[in-house]
Order: sequence, then C-alpha cells, then structure tokens
Amino acid sequence: EREEQAATAEQVRKNLAKTELAWLRRGAPARTTKAKSRVASATALVNTKAEAPARQGELGLTKDLGSKRLGSKGVELHGVGFSWPNGKRVLSPFDHMLEPGDRLGIVGPNGAGKSTLLDLISERLTPTEGKIDIGRTVKIGYYDQLGRDLDVTKRVRDAVAGDKGAPSLEDINLMKRFWFDGDSQFAEISTLSGGERRRLQLLLTLIEQPNVLLLDEPTNDLDLDTLRALEDFLDDWPGIVLVVSHDRAFLDRTVDEVFALDGQGGASLVRGGVAGWLKQRLERGTKPTQNTKSVSTAKLDTPAKAVVDIPASKSGSLKSASTLKRLVGQAEKALAQATTERDTISAKLIAEASSATSNHETLAKLSEQLAHAQTKVDTAEESWLNFAAEAESRGIDMS
Repeated sequence: EREEQAATAEQVRKNLAKTELAWLRRGAPARTTKAKSRVASATALVNTKAEAPARQGELGLTKDLGSKRLGSKGVELHGVGFSWPNGKRVLSPFDHMLEPGDRLGIVGPNGAGKSTLLDLISERLTPTEGKIDIGRTVKIGYYDQLGRDLDVTKRVRDAVAGDKGAPSLEDINLMKRFWFDGDSQFAEISTLSGGERRRLQLLLTLIEQPNVLLLDEPTNDLDLDTLRALEDFLDDWPGIVLVVSHDRAFLDRTVDEVFALDGQGGASLVRGGVAGWLKQRLERGTKPTQNTKSVSTAKLDTPAKAVVDIPASKSGSLKSASTLKRLVGQAEKALAQATTERDTISAKLIAEASSATSNHETLAKLSEQLAHAQTKVDTAEESWLNFAAEAESRGIDMS
C-alpha cells in the first residue's frame, strides 16, 4: 500500500511540474507577478523527491470538488456503430474499454463523429449497432458546446447551491476559485457575459462530482484563467476524461492517448497523445493528388511575420525604470505575437492531419513551420522572463 501511495505521489508530482512548465506557454505575460515563483515551483517539483499523497489537489480543484469513487469497471463499447436515420454512417462497429485513469483525446475531420461519440457514451444517443455497457459506479459529467440550460432569473449563488437553498462554505470557496467572488456571487445569471455563463456551466458540471468527464471543445469560450483551473483539476483527477478539441496546447496538457476518427466511419487508438498521432499521420501521409485540397496551402510559403525585435538582456547592465518597463512591454508584445503565430500553425496542422485528404508534403511543411514558430516563442519568452525578473528584483512597479 505504501508503494502504491508513493507511486501516486510521484505521478502527482510530475503532473504538477507539467502544469508549471506548460503555464509559461499559455500566456505568461498575463501573470507577470507570478512568473518567477512559477518557474521556481516547476524546477523544485522536478528536482525534489516524491512526497506524501497529501499534495494531491494543492494546485487544482480536486480537493474541494472531489469525485464519486469509480470502480474497476468504467465504460465498455462492444461493437458500437452509429448511422443517422438517412443511412449516413458515422461510426463503423468498434470495441473499446474505458478504464479509470484513461485520458483520451478525440480528433478527426469535421463531421467525423467526435461529438456523436460523446453523445453515445453519455446515452444522449443510442448506438444503431452494438451496445455500451456502463459500470455501476459511473457518474458522467458532460460539458458540451450547447451548454446546460440555466435559469437566468436566478443568482449565481442560487444556481450553485441547487436544492440546498443556500450555498455551503465549500460552495462559496468553489465560486471564488472560478472567479465568482464578492458581488458577482449575487449577480443574476441574465447579466452574465457569454464567457461567464460558460464558466458557470463548467463549475456546475464539476460540482456534481462526476468520475467520467466528457469535454466537447472546452477551450472555445473559456478564458485562460478558467482553462488553467480546469487543467489543474484534471492533473490529479483519478477519473476518465474524454476531450474533443482543436486546441493542441490543451490536448497536450490533458490527454495521454488519441482516438482518431477518419471521417469514413473508422476509428483507431494512437498512443503518445497528439504528438504521437501527428507523427503517425506524417509518416503515413498520403501522396497529394489533383483533387486534394490542403489547409491554407496557398499561404504555406509565405514567410511568417517577424517577431518584434527585443534587445538582449545584458548581464550587469542597469537600465532606468522607464527603459525597463518599456522593454518588458515590448517583450510581452513579442511573446503574444509569437504565441499567436505558433497556435495558428498548430491549429492548421491538426486540421490538416484530421482531414481525410491530407497529404505528406503539407504535413511536413506545417510541422517545419511549427518547430520554427516554437523557437520564436522560446526566444521571446526568455527575453520577457529576463526583463520581468530584473524589474521584480528591483521592485519596479509594472502597472
């Protein structure tokens, strides 16, 4: 038992380190006052020995939200296939076992059946072939693109409290974790923005303590802070996760395997997450034909817009406060621009790899562009960190 606890602690430690390192790639300038502590935290987590399992949930929401215990049996798909009433086949019969701890990304071209697969598992749809056997202890939470119905006449705190009437202390803490604090807890849902409503819908999904979580394009309407909270939650969450997303950064953070749908009814499991799937697609890439249309091929040879030039940080140099503030601002702009460029190319690469008509040349060129874009991000990030660290060490107010 002690060995099992140690192994669990080690896995949590690695997940937390992964959280911190990925955090910098998810828009560090938005959190300038935390950058150095985050880097130090990641370094410490990587270099220190695994500790007691009490560390679980310290960065995320797991400790407060919890989840219903999932037994040994999760969700079993036996010869599951699906066709629409008009005869259009979406999924050809296949078998798969979802077990505790599985983290699965679902990728494929538009119309391949990604959301349909989630609807089948959640029992919103019934397979036209085969059956889905759901374990007795399974409790499914489904965060989809449509969103759950909200009573817009209710206040946020009332929606969270549910049948309890008044929110508990735990409910209040959870609202704060999702940035519903102070007066915002008393706001009517009708006054919330679209993003705030999506955030509330996510909170209401998680507060039900599911142990099988289905996420359909969760990054579409959630801000970076909410995404980070969700990623933290998933890091040491013991249940099953299935994610449909075009966001490579989110998939890299949250899934270990990819379930690839080919758009013609076929489905295959790929080890190694999104990187493994893209590598497989690149190695197996089809030859281009006259009828093949690739994603943004007309723009592939266009040089990427140059990142804003940032003066290198020289050791021992003492810049004035105004100069340093200007350099930090320039570095933030450069990092934001480089990150946007990288994410755009990444989205194109995933879309191309998902396409049934993808070709090897396009995949190879996009992969090369992505590597180049990531180098730009790393360079811009290093400049920003150097300037921001110097400003912080000198106590310069960056507001």
